[in-house]
Amino acid sequence: MESPPLPPLNGCRNQAESGKEIETAQMPASRNHKAGLKKAMSKKKTEGPRRYRVLTRHMHSVALQDPVSFAIKVGEYPCRVFFRPSQTDPSLQRALGGTLFQLEFEAAESDLLRAASLGSRLTEDILAGLALVTGAPFGGVAFVHLVDITLNTTTPFVFLLAPSYLHTDRSINESDIAHLQAMLAHWDHLPKGARLRRAAGLYRRAIQDDDDVSSFQEAYMGLEALEPALAEQIGVTSGCEETTGNCEKCGAEFVRRRTVLNGVRAYIRGDKHPNTALTAQREKEWKQINDLRHNLFHSLVDFEKLRSQSRTMVAAAAHYLHDAVCCLSHAHNLESPTYRLPKGAKQLVLRGAVEPGIQDTLEECRPILTLKELGWDPHPKHGFVPRANIVHDRGNADIGGNFFWVTAPLDVATESDLRPAEFEA
Repeated sequence: MESPPLPPLNGCRNQAESGKEIETAQMPASRNHKAGLKKAMSKKKTEGPRRYRVLTRHMHSVALQDPVSFAIKVGEYPCRVFFRPSQTDPSLQRALGGTLFQLEFEAAESDLLRAASLGSRLTEDILAGLALVTGAPFGGVAFVHLVDITLNTTTPFVFLLAPSYLHTDRSINESDIAHLQAMLAHWDHLPKGARLRRAAGLYRRAIQDDDDVSSFQEAYMGLEALEPALAEQIGVTSGCEETTGNCEKCGAEFVRRRTVLNGVRAYIRGDKHPNTALTAQREKEWKQINDLRHNLFHSLVDFEKLRSQSRTMVAAAAHYLHDAVCCLSHAHNLESPTYRLPKGAKQLVLRGAVEPGIQDTLEECRPILTLKELGWDPHPKHGFVPRANIVHDRGNADIGGNFFWVTAPLDVATESDLRPAEFEA
C-alpha cells in the first residue's frame, strides 16, 4: 500500500532494529505530498560557514601508506582528506577495485545539493593532482553522500541512490537489422568507408558517455572524421575555405585559405542539403557548436561555463553526427529533423537528517546508510520501478528523510530541483 511521505526509515529504533534491512519500492509521484520536511530535516539557519563532508566512490583501488587524514588547500578552501580501498582483502582490491574518498571542507553555501557539487569539484581537483604526482588512475567521481556536521545535535544529509538503468526498452526489429546490414556493407565498399566506421564508433561513445563535455567532444571528433566525405558530397573544398581578392597596391589576384570544417559547416547549415527548412536554426547551432569546441580545445573560458554549454549543445552535435553518418551511408530514412539523446535513469536521492549528529572520524569513510541492493521491479501501472534495500546500522540514532527525484544534473542542481517521490514500503 502507499506510505505517507516520511519513509519507514524515520524513527528506526521503533520500526526496525539496527542492522535490519528496510526495503522500499520507488514509484513516480502521482499525488501531492505534505508541504515541507520534518523539523529534524528543516534547514537550520546558522551564521558563518558550514562544515561539510562529501563521500565519493572511485573505480580504481588505492591506499595511503600511512592511513591517516591529511590537510590540503584547494584554491580558497582548506580541506582535510582521507581515502581507503573499498575492499579490505588485498585479492579483492585487485579484482574488484574501488576507493572510498572522503573530503571535509567549510563553505558558506547552505543548499545541500550545491554544497555536494562544490565538494565533488574539490575532490576532482585533488584527484587530478594525485594523478599527476603518482599516476594512479582513480576514475570518475561517483557521489555517495554529503553530510552537514556543523552541529552536534543533528546532521542534515543528502544520500544518492542513483539506480542504473542498463536496458534499452525499444527492441531491435527486422527493419533495424536490414538497415544495419546495408550500412555495414557501405562502410566496407565506399572509398571513405573507414571514416564512416570511425565516426559511427565515436557516435556510440558519445551517447554512452555520461559526462556531457566528453560526450560533446566525441561527437565533434566524429564530425571531423566525416569532413572529407561531406565536402565531396556537397561540392566544397575539404578542410579549408577559399576566398579570392586583389592586392590593394598592385592589383594582383590572390587566394586566401582559412582552415575550417568546410564540409561539416555546409552540412550543418543546410547548404545544398535537401532539408533546408531550418537554415537559420542550423546556422546558429553551427556557430554554437564551433565556438564551444574552440573554447574547450584552447581552455579560453571557465570550465564550469563550458560544462553548462556542453549540456546544452551535446544533443545537437550528436544529432548532426548521427544524420551525417546515415546520409553518407545512404540510409536517408534514418535522418530526422528532431532528435533525442539517450540518457540514463533519473537521479533519486534521500534527503534527511540524523539525530543525534554523527560523530564519525574522517578516517571511517562510512556512508550515512548502507545501500545493500538496487534493482527494478515490475509494476502494473508504472512499468518497471526502482527498488532499494537500505540498511540502518547506526545504533540508536534516528534517521529521518524523504525520497526525491532530482530534476536537474547533480553538478548544477539546487534543492529547488527536488521533486517528492512516492514509494511503497
